[in-house]
Amino acid sequence: MDLSPAPFHADLAEGPAGACAYWIRADDGLRLRIGHYPATGPARGTVLLFPGRTEYIEKYGRTAADLSRAGYDTLTIDWRGQGLADRMLTDARVGHITLFTDYQRDVAALCAAARTLELPQPLH
Repeated sequence: MDLSPAPFHADLAEGPAGACAYWIRADDGLRLRIGHYPATGPARGTVLLFPGRTEYIEKYGRTAADLSRAGYDTLTIDWRGQGLADRMLTDARVGHITLFTDYQRDVAALCAAARTLELPQPLH
């Protein structure tokens, strides 16, 4: 899986030091943004954090900071049509998806990214 650096607003996130974002692609070619928040000290695993609708990776910086102090990395996603991820319609204000399986594509891409980044196991 190809990962490239993506914009990340650390001041807004208020998450643990070392947090960053990447661009990834779902299997249908749609570009998604993921955020990685590292654990403080030895990691006990990685929490896959799935935001709600209209949310974005920086919104969970404080939660990731709590998880980091507990020894967990956090990996989260801007779902298609949300945050800085690509939209499926030309109107960027509409967070449209065609089928629920579109979200399953996003989850598969996030899990592939976790493997590529070699994040601590187990995944939660």
